[in-house]
Order: sequence, then structure tokens, then C-alpha cells
Amino acid sequence: MPQFTGIELTNGVYPSLSVFWRHIVFRLKTTLASVLVLAVAGCAQTKTPFASSMSHQAVPAAQSQQELVLAEQADALNKMSTDLVRKTTLNGAAIGALAGCGLAVVGGSKNQCIQAALVGGAVGAVTGHAKGKARVAKRVEIVELSRVLPSLRTTTNQLGVVASGVDTLIAEQDAEIFALKQQVEAGQLSQETYETRLSDIRLVRSELAQALSLSVSQAKQANLALQNAQDQGQTGVEWYISATEKLEQDSVSARAKLSLL
Repeated sequence: MPQFTGIELTNGVYPSLSVFWRHIVFRLKTTLASVLVLAVAGCAQTKTPFASSMSHQAVPAAQSQQELVLAEQADALNKMSTDLVRKTTLNGAAIGALAGCGLAVVGGSKNQCIQAALVGGAVGAVTGHAKGKARVAKRVEIVELSRVLPSLRTTTNQLGVVASGVDTLIAEQDAEIFALKQQVEAGQLSQETYETRLSDIRLVRSELAQALSLSVSQAKQANLALQNAQDQGQTGVEWYISATEKLEQDSVSARAKLSLL
């Protein structure tokens, strides 16, 4: 059997161990160099050159984060003010009718009594005479103020959030419009892109103005319902009347800030 003084491999025979290791190191260096070349080539394909990126004009976002947040807050305000109207009108009317029936002369079904009280529009009408009407009006809580109070507070607080957000939004949008105009004048932005963004801003302001207009209307309805309860003899509603008047005025003020450009 032949003897070999070197190291035998499948591809040949190396005369010594040092030659073998030099061969291995050479192979590793070659492989590593190939990997680095491929990695650099991959980066060159995916990364946009700085000069090329500077040549593209900046495209404004369709809707900013502040605009999205404020739209949600305005929607929440409308839901709260709708609830306020419900608690100062429908619920109050039902309470008044039930109380009036409780004081009425016995006769007929309860449903008939409630229907008569609601249609008549006056709690004391079921007594049939002026003296009884005055007595019933004093004893009946036409509007359940314990339910109105938390609704009025949450609506007022939410309006404050929206009003503050309107101030921030107007400042943000005005600054953006100014910057976009400068980009158009410098030839960095097309007139079409500028007009598109300006149209988006107009739409955002219009929708917010509509939401605040609804808040104005609902605050006015709640105020009228409370005044009606006071006219019918309910006491302790003065503060609520004043608070709903302020809610209406603050809604008008917030809406007035939204110039439609």
C-alpha cells in the first residue's frame, strides 16, 4: 500500500500542512469578498441616491394626524350634545306625564293618561282646572336634572377639547399653506399638488364647521327645553339654563375660527 508524506484530499495531494492551510485561507478570503460584493450591489439597488431623492418634489399628506384626531373629537362632541338634548326633552316629557297621571283622578287606563298628558303638552292638564295645574307643576320635576348634570359637564368639557384643537389645527394648516406656497414659487411643488392639498384643508374645515354648527343647534334645543320646564313651574334650573347658553356661545365662537379659505 503506497505511503503519502503530504495530506491527501479528494481533489489532490498537498505536500505539507502549511500549504493546505494557505489554500483554506485563500478560499475563505475569496468567498468573503464575493459576499461583500453582493451585499453592496443589493444596497445600491434598493437605496435611492441622495441627489436623485432631492430632485423629487415633496408631496403633502392627504390628511394630517391632527385633522384625524380633531374629526373624532368633533364626532364625540355631537354624540354628547345629542344625548344632552335627549335628557332635557324626551326623558323630561315622559317623567312629567307619569307624574301627572299619578296625581290625576282615578279613571281610565294608565296608557291613556300618559298619552293625554303628552298630547296636551302640560303636566297639570289632567287635573282639569287651573288650581290643580299649578299644584302639579310645582310637584313635578319636568326635567330630571340629576341626569342632565353629568351630560352637560361632559359635553362642555368635550367642547373645550375641540375648541383647543381648532386653535392648534388652524395654526398648523396656516403654516403648512405658507410653506407650500413657498415651494410652488421655488419650483419645488406643482400648482396642481398645492391646489389638491388646499382643497383637502377646505373640506376638513367645512366638516368641522358643520359639526360645531350642530353643537350650537343642540345646545340651543337643550336651553329651550330647560326654559320650558322653568315656565311650567320647575325650580332650580337657572344654572342649567345659563350653562347651556354658554355652551351655545362657545360653540359659535369655535365655529367662527374656521375660515373656509
